[in-house]
Amino acid sequence: FPTRRSSDLHLLLIDSGGQYLTGTTDITRTFVLGEMTQEERKDFTIALKAMFRLQNAHFIQDVTTGANLDILARGVIYDYDLDYRCGTGHGVGHFLNVHEGPQGIRPRPRLQGEECKLEAGMIVTDEPGIYLEGQYGIRIENELLCVDGVENEYGQFMHFDVLTVAPIDLDAIDVEILTYKEKKWLNDYHQQVYNKVSPFLSEEEKIWLKEYTKEI
Repeated sequence: FPTRRSSDLHLLLIDSGGQYLTGTTDITRTFVLGEMTQEERKDFTIALKAMFRLQNAHFIQDVTTGANLDILARGVIYDYDLDYRCGTGHGVGHFLNVHEGPQGIRPRPRLQGEECKLEAGMIVTDEPGIYLEGQYGIRIENELLCVDGVENEYGQFMHFDVLTVAPIDLDAIDVEILTYKEKKWLNDYHQQVYNKVSPFLSEEEKIWLKEYTKEI
């Protein structure tokens, strides 16, 4: 967290999760606490762009490793002459270890076996971020499930289904640096969040969630 006085903090990063009989969750969201600077808003939006770019990847089974996919998220950060000194994602166990291999998404395998190919049924996290020492940290994290897509003469294509359903703080986004496709990704994701979560909410809570997941 920043070293500035608490009254000066504009962002709150919460990394949370739990273990249930049906699986293990790992989710990070960064929330706006007050009036953001333009630099904070830009960095939040860059992290969001990177997270969505990996989340919407298509790749080929028996060929693709997490190291192959890392550049999809990190490359967006690189475009702004920034980086994050950690992996982009890790495997998640089923009612087991929240950091569980052998799959992982990072530039170079850290542990033996992390160079394994991604296969259907594997769960990985997608959590690029921007961390400026003494200022602030921004991360947005979803869990992704590897699933089979189209199979053709080029091989078995795969993509990710998003397991995490939690809104992203619209107040932190600089809409001007989002592309049309990125806006659509965000709107579609928020529609999914509302559709899946709202049946379990009170009417008052539904009104809040509807506003928090509105189209941009």
